[in-house]
Amino acid sequence: MVGMRDLFRSWRVNCPPWARQLGLAREHLAIARRHERVRAAWAPHLEASKQLMLEIAQRCPKHDRVVVIGAGDCLDVPVAELAGVFAQVTLADIAVGAEARRLARLFPARVECVNWDASGALAALAKVQDRLSAADAPAFFTHADPGPPPGGEADLIISANCISQLGLVPGHSLPATLQDKDLPERCARAAARRHLDWLGRRPGIRLLIADAARLDIGPDGKQLKRDTLYERFGLPRPDRQWRWDLAPIPEWSEKFHRVHEVGAWIYGG
Repeated sequence: MVGMRDLFRSWRVNCPPWARQLGLAREHLAIARRHERVRAAWAPHLEASKQLMLEIAQRCPKHDRVVVIGAGDCLDVPVAELAGVFAQVTLADIAVGAEARRLARLFPARVECVNWDASGALAALAKVQDRLSAADAPAFFTHADPGPPPGGEADLIISANCISQLGLVPGHSLPATLQDKDLPERCARAAARRHLDWLGRRPGIRLLIADAARLDIGPDGKQLKRDTLYERFGLPRPDRQWRWDLAPIPEWSEKFHRVHEVGAWIYGG
């Protein structure tokens, strides 16, 4: 029954074939399944993300349009509230789930879902993934150009918890990773830096929400390990920060809780 349920859910994810080939639909479903298992642990993080998005929305001098990149199933996006502030809400992701489409149907004149590759690299990457060398793969992300946001420039662009995954997930799907275990991380860094450059060239206000650090916390609450992530992507210290109980014991490990420190960077506001 579980297999059939996942098959049905995968079928309902709107995702281009070449993006499925690179693991994006599978990652979308993995996030949805984890949320179902640890819903209570995720709730404070999701609420913090929503409240910050609404706060920054109120700073915009104009409210014609907002674009949310990495909208997914909108777990962390206050779609109804944004639709009450902006004339147009664009939910953009390479894998658009059923929940996002349901929300778009609730606000047919104000909310739209768009399949969009924020890296600009995936269609070309999928064509050559079987013969691509580990040395050449990161350059696909470094030199890619996603173009303007879907629908054109906006008063507010929100990059929602996706920057660290833009190159990481497809990097794991490359056969070259079997011989070079560090390849997904190099793809992640290249894609993240390119995304930051892209955000920096947009007009209006921009809100970036991303992983700032990764922590392993023991059952007794003691910190066992901490990896700072934002510096790898060339980011300064975040303007805001909060914790996300991503994977409580035994979700990731029976020995520790996996916790992320989430950072928020605000540009132009």
